Amino acid sequence: MKGLAYTYYRAKYILKMEKKNILYACTFTLILFIFCIAVATRAYSNYIQSGIASKVIRFHVLANSDTEYDQNLKLAVRDAILKDLGQQLEQYHTKEQTKLFLKNNFDRIEQIALNEIQKQGYDYDVKVYLEKTVFPLKQYGDLSFPAGVYDALRVEIGKGEGQNWWCVVYPPLCYVDVAYSEVTEESKIRLQYTLTEEEFSVIDNTENEINTNVKFKIVEWWQEKKQS
Repeated sequence: MKGLAYTYYRAKYILKMEKKNILYACTFTLILFIFCIAVATRAYSNYIQSGIASKVIRFHVLANSDTEYDQNLKLAVRDAILKDLGQQLEQYHTKEQTKLFLKNNFDRIEQIALNEIQKQGYDYDVKVYLEKTVFPLKQYGDLSFPAGVYDALRVEIGKGEGQNWWCVVYPPLCYVDVAYSEVTEESKIRLQYTLTEEEFSVIDNTENEINTNVKFKIVEWWQEKKQS
């Protein structure tokens, strides 16, 4: 009887330990699965954002302050620069060509801005430079650019402490239409040929597919986590 009792309790103990081991194994597998998903989605997010960033140049105009006058001045300076440079920028079909043109025309861009500022009755200084800048999520018509670090042409008016205005100077999305409210079909096509098929599908809001929306949410969530 003692032998049977021992065998019974031994078997019960082994079964209990096996259940624990199975539970530990399942928990470890789940954690490993979640970890792999996190690593994969983060890698995908960085891949898409960095891919887009490597092919575009943003345009960033910083107002002197948030007063109504300074904000209106910011838009006037923006319009003057885009009106003057727009036609020439249309001639360039690579990011590097556009960057070189912008670098060679810093003085010209600064003078355009200063002329407009003086025309509006102000005497603010202007700084013009190209640099890598952190941008938040930004939507241009049907296109949503994920947050992240991008090359940008920055025009800083006065103290540069006011709300900013963003757009994309290469490929041209912001100087085709004076209203700047909608991206033209021509601009979208040019952007489509600039980006990879996967990159464009992520930012194009006209693709009303669950798969596309999920992809953009994944990219944007990880980029926001990176900037926070």
